[in-house]
Amino acid sequence: MSSTSNNFAVLILLSVVAVVGCVRSREQREWQYMPDMYVSPGVEAQEADLEGNSLMRLPPEGTIPTTRVPYQVAQTDTLSAMALVNPLPATKQVLEIGKKYFEIYCTVCHGPRGAGDGPIIPKMPPPPPLYSAKVNGWSDGRIYHLISWGQGNMPSYSSSIDQTTRWAIIHYLRAVQRAEAPRAEDLELYDRLNPVEE
Repeated sequence: MSSTSNNFAVLILLSVVAVVGCVRSREQREWQYMPDMYVSPGVEAQEADLEGNSLMRLPPEGTIPTTRVPYQVAQTDTLSAMALVNPLPATKQVLEIGKKYFEIYCTVCHGPRGAGDGPIIPKMPPPPPLYSAKVNGWSDGRIYHLISWGQGNMPSYSSSIDQTTRWAIIHYLRAVQRAEAPRAEDLELYDRLNPVEE
């Protein structure tokens, strides 16, 4: 046998050994210093069992979130809701916050002046005007309850709008109602602040 063919045979043998070694090293796991960090288990937020039931991790019963106090009035308990009193004073700062979030969440359906003519209304039935006698007669607590639970086509905003902001929106809503359907005392105040020059 010539030296060239010997070299060729050795080269083939080394190639086979290298390929087998690579394949075996993939099958064998090397020692890992911190395996949980190297290969972390992928846990889906919403896994399901074989029957399709959700296996979401629920907090223990009775757990209260640390970031907010949950709204305790049941959806059907409108009498308790009507008794709720707005804890915020109607200051300029509160009205500004209420206006900001009214424009973000409410004008889509109710429109900027509460007339029920928001940009989404051509696609769905319009809500009643917020300055109608029906809505004007509701207590702050009743409106708060409606924002918290939703009604009809209006979804619940309890996960989107925190409780303090909901009360601020109600103060702004009252200002919108009085601007669109002023009361007698509002007109008297306007006349006093804006006397007619003769």
